[in-house]
Amino acid sequence: MDEERKPLHNKPVVICVDDEPAVLESLRIELRRALGDECIIETAEGAEDALSLMAELKQEDCEIALVLSDYIMPDLKGDELLGRVHEMSPGTLKIMLTGQANLEAVSNALKLSKLYRYISKPWNPEDLKLTVLDAVHSYLQDRKIDEQNYRLRQLNEELAKANEELERVVAQQSEIIAARTAELERANRELMRLSITDQLTELANRRHFDFFFHQEWLSAIRDRYPLALVLADVDFFKLYNDEYGHKAGDDCLKQVAETLRQSIRRPRDMAARYGGEEFVLVLPNTDASGAQLIAESLRQAIYQRCIVHGRSPIHSCLTMSFGVAAMYPESQDSPLLLFNAADQALYEAKRRGRNQVVVHPIVKVPTVPS
Repeated sequence: MDEERKPLHNKPVVICVDDEPAVLESLRIELRRALGDECIIETAEGAEDALSLMAELKQEDCEIALVLSDYIMPDLKGDELLGRVHEMSPGTLKIMLTGQANLEAVSNALKLSKLYRYISKPWNPEDLKLTVLDAVHSYLQDRKIDEQNYRLRQLNEELAKANEELERVVAQQSEIIAARTAELERANRELMRLSITDQLTELANRRHFDFFFHQEWLSAIRDRYPLALVLADVDFFKLYNDEYGHKAGDDCLKQVAETLRQSIRRPRDMAARYGGEEFVLVLPNTDASGAQLIAESLRQAIYQRCIVHGRSPIHSCLTMSFGVAAMYPESQDSPLLLFNAADQALYEAKRRGRNQVVVHPIVKVPTVPS
C-alpha cells in the first residue's frame, strides 16, 4: 500500500494491483502519463493489500473508478480479487492484466466482476493508455449520469412536495372561494329580495309589482287565461295616523300586509304594497267572480282583526275598500286597461261609502278561433 497516499474526495481513484514492485511502479508511471492529475493513482502489492486499501478508501468515501489487477498473484488470483472488488464496489470498472492467454480466467472474471477488459502482459503502452483513459472517462460519464439522475430524483421529489403543497393550498383556497361564493350568493339573494320587497310590510314593492304584472300580462295573452287585479285601500288612514301617530300607522300597515299575505294561497298570486296605504293583488288565471270572492274574504279578515280606529266615521274597527277587475288580455290591449278598471272600481267602492268590494263591469271574452 502506498503510505504517502493523500485521498482527495473530488477526484476518482485508480488502483493498480501486482505482486511485483517493479511492475507496479511501471504501471504507476504509465498511468500517471495517461491520466495526469485527472485521477489519484494508488498501488497495492497483492490481493489482500488491495482489499484493505479498498476498504479504507470506501470508509473515507472516496470514489474508486478503476482497478487494474494482475492475474497471477500468490494470495488470490486476479479473477477472484476482481470478484471481491465487484462485491465491495459494483460501480468500479475492472481491468485484468495477464501474461497467459487463459480464456477460462477471463471468462470467470467476466462472470464474477463484469470485467471491463483484459490486457495481455507485457502490455503495449499505447493500448494500456487508451484502455485506461476510456475506462476512466466511461466511469466519469456514468457518474455524471448518476449524479444527474440523482438530482433529477431530488427535483422530482421537490416537485412532488411542491405539488402536494400547491394542491393543499388550492384545496384550501377552493374552500375559501366556495365559502365566499356561497356568502356572496346569499348576499345577492338578500339584495335581490330587498330590491323587490317593501321595507315596511315585506310585501312586494311597487317596482316588483310593475315587473310581475307585465310578465303575467304577457303569459295571459300567450296561454289565453283571465288575469285579475284587486286594488285595496285602508279607509280613513290619514285620520288613523292623526289619532295614533305614524308609528302606530306603520304597525297598522304591517297587520294589513300580514292579512293579505295569509290570504294568498296559490304560488303564482302576488300581493304588493302599491304606495302609502294602497295595496294590490295580481291573480293569474282568475276571473272577476273568483277575484271578487278573494277580495271579499280579505275585507272580512281585515275587519275581524278589529284594529281599533276611533276616528273612523263608519266603524270602530279599521276597514278597507276593494276594487276588482279581470279580463282576457289580447295582444292589442294595454295593461293599463286592466289597472285603470280596478282603480275605477276602487274609486266607486269609496264613493259608495267604503268597506266594500266593487267589481268593474267590463269583462273581455276571448276570441274563438275560426
